[in-house]
Amino acid sequence: IGLYGLGGVGKTTLLTKLNNKFSTTPNDFEVVIWAVVSKDYDVGKIQDRIGENIGFPQSWKNKSVDQKAIDICGILSNKRFVVLLDDLWKKVELNLDVCGYMEAKTKIKVECLEPEKAWELFQDKVGDEALNSHPDIPNLAKQVAERCGGLPLALITIGRAMACKTTLGEWNYAIEMLKRCALPQMEDDVFSLLKFSYDNLPNATMRSCFLYCCLHPEDYCIPKKRLVEYWFCEGLLNEYDRVSDAQMQSNDIISSLLNACLLENGGEIHGEECVKMHDVIRDMALWIAHNSEATEHNFFVQAGAQLYEEPYVKAW
Repeated sequence: IGLYGLGGVGKTTLLTKLNNKFSTTPNDFEVVIWAVVSKDYDVGKIQDRIGENIGFPQSWKNKSVDQKAIDICGILSNKRFVVLLDDLWKKVELNLDVCGYMEAKTKIKVECLEPEKAWELFQDKVGDEALNSHPDIPNLAKQVAERCGGLPLALITIGRAMACKTTLGEWNYAIEMLKRCALPQMEDDVFSLLKFSYDNLPNATMRSCFLYCCLHPEDYCIPKKRLVEYWFCEGLLNEYDRVSDAQMQSNDIISSLLNACLLENGGEIHGEECVKMHDVIRDMALWIAHNSEATEHNFFVQAGAQLYEEPYVKAW
C-alpha cells in the first residue's frame, strides 16, 4: 500500500498512527517494523533499523549489507510481518510515481483537510487569547486559515506564528503577506507559505540559528547541548564570550523554535535531549538559504555525500 501526497499533508502522522495501532492492538502480524528511508538513504542504515525491530544485537550492525540481508530474510521468511517505510522519495518529491515504482498494489492519496477541519486545527494552534482579543479577529483568522489551503503543516506553523497577534493590524498584515503566496499545490508553494513562520521569528539571531539546523541530515535527532555549542562556535550567539553564558539565550531560542513548530522534540539519545526538523521544514530552510535570504550565513549542503572536504567551487 502506497501513501502519497503533498509535503506536510500528514503522511508521517498517519503512518505513525498505523504503527501505534499495530503495536498496541492484537493483530495477525508477529513482527511490526518501522524504518525511515529519507532522500539520502543508506541501505545499511535501513537494515540496522529493521534489525533493531527484529532484536539483533548491536554488534550485528558491523556485518556487510549482503550478510544483513541474509539474516533478515532468515528471520522474516517464516513470520507474518508488516514493514512501514516512511519518507520514501524519488528525486526530490514523493508522488504517485514512487508508489508505482515500488509496485504498490493499492495507492492512497492523503488529501488536505476540508475547510471545517482546517479551521478547527487552526483555531487550536492560535488559541483563544488571540482569537478573543478583538471581535473582528475570528473573521480575519478564517481568511488566514483559508490561505493555508487545508495543508496541516501550514495550518500548524502559521497558527503558532499568529498565536501572539492581538491587533487587527497584525492580522490584516498577515493576510496581505499570505495573499502573495500561491495556495499549496507544488513544493515551492508550500515553502513560500511556510516561510511566513520564519519571517515572523522575532530577530535575525533566531532566524540564523533556525537555518543552521538544516545543516544536519534529514530526520536527524540533534542533541540540544551540541547544537548550542555549534551556534556559539559559529558566532551566531555573539553577545557572549563563553558558551556557558550563552546557554540561557540558546534555551530561549530552542524553546521559541519549538513553540513555533519549526523544530520538534526529538526525544532522548544516550541521555541527551534532542530536537529535530520536519523534513518539509528542513527543505524550506534549505530553500531560504539557497535563495540567499540569509546573506551573512550562506552555506552549502550535500547530505549523505560522505564529504571530508569542500568540493571545487564549480561543484558548489
